[in-house]
Parts: sequence; C-alpha cells; structure tokens
Amino acid sequence: MSEQTQETTAVDIWEVDPSSERKPGWKHLAVFLILVLAGSVLGSLSSLSFRITNAIDPASPAYGINYFWLGIVVQQVGSIWFGAWGVLAGIVFPFISNLVTQTPLLISAAYFPANFVQSFLPAWIFRRLKLNPRLESGRDFLYLFLTMVLSSLFGAFWSVFILVFVLGRLEQGQALLNFFGWFGGNMVAGIFFNYFLLKALSPAILKSKRFVKRWWS
Repeated sequence: MSEQTQETTAVDIWEVDPSSERKPGWKHLAVFLILVLAGSVLGSLSSLSFRITNAIDPASPAYGINYFWLGIVVQQVGSIWFGAWGVLAGIVFPFISNLVTQTPLLISAAYFPANFVQSFLPAWIFRRLKLNPRLESGRDFLYLFLTMVLSSLFGAFWSVFILVFVLGRLEQGQALLNFFGWFGGNMVAGIFFNYFLLKALSPAILKSKRFVKRWWS
C-alpha cells in the first residue's frame, strides 16, 4: 500500500457522510458503561503499586502509587475509538477503581486533570491529524507514541505535584522516584496493549456503528 493510499484511507476514516445520520444513542451509552466497567476492573485489580504513608500524618491510611496501570489502556484506546464517550469514561472509572483500592476521595478528585489529559489527548490528536487507528503507517505509530509520552508525562507530573505540594501526602524526596514510576508504569502498559488492541480490533471497530468519528457520534 502506498503512502498516498494510506493517507487517503486515514482521512476517509474520520470524514462524515452528510447523507448519513450519525447521532448519539443508546449504543454509545452502552459503550460508555462498558468502558467504565472495564476501566474499573483493570484499574483496581491489574496494577502494581507501592503503599505510601502520609508524610504529615503517618497514622492515616496508606494509599498506592501505581507502577503498572492497565487503566491507561482504557483511557487512551477507548477515547480514540469512541471520542467523548471514551474521554468521559476515562474520567469516571478512576473514581471507582480508586474507591476499591481505598484511595481517599479528595485525592481522586485532585487527579481529575491528569485523567482528563490522558483520555482526551489521544482522541484529539487522532482526529486533529487524521491518524489511522489501524496503525498502517509509521506516522500513525509515531504520533501514537508521542501522544502516550505527552499524556503520561503530564499525568505523572500533575499527580506527584498534587501529592507533594498541594496535599502534602508525599515528601519532596519521594517525588522523583514516584514520578518516574508513575510515568514508566503507564508507558509500559500502554506501549504493548495500546498497539496490540488498536492493530487487532480497529478493523472491526471502524466498521461498527459504535465507532465515533466526531466527538459524540
């Protein structure tokens, strides 16, 4: 397949036929609920974390810093395929998975910007640059990787910043280690599973009426 054919195919993926009716519906709500369920399970049961005590109040309950978190896959792949429904699910399910892992609600709320960026950026980049979710060119692979790096960098920076400088849950000496652990954990999970799922399932997803070309439909 030539580069020109790949580009045309990638652009066509995101073009909406004016004669077709693409409206949000129950099928998109069902996708949202499935993503929330999948993210909640993966986010709470398939992560490797260290329990961290409160730097100010060691007697308070400890909570986890994730060093391998499959929830990032639901956030990034889900938003590429399902637009705003995937972004919304990527914001909601961490509250549930954090509740399961006994993370205080205040911390979950403080993570909101990180979860938003990790979910929104892949969806926006793929739509803005007309990338192919089937990953059929080096350009698709490159921008997916850059998107993963940027979103994971922000997520790790924001989360550690909140824990150290806003909530005082981590000592400053713990910040760098936890930053690289958080960033690396998201990247390790994302590099394998994002690529695998997009390559394996995108051909079927793109043919489905549940695939979201714009943001809601």
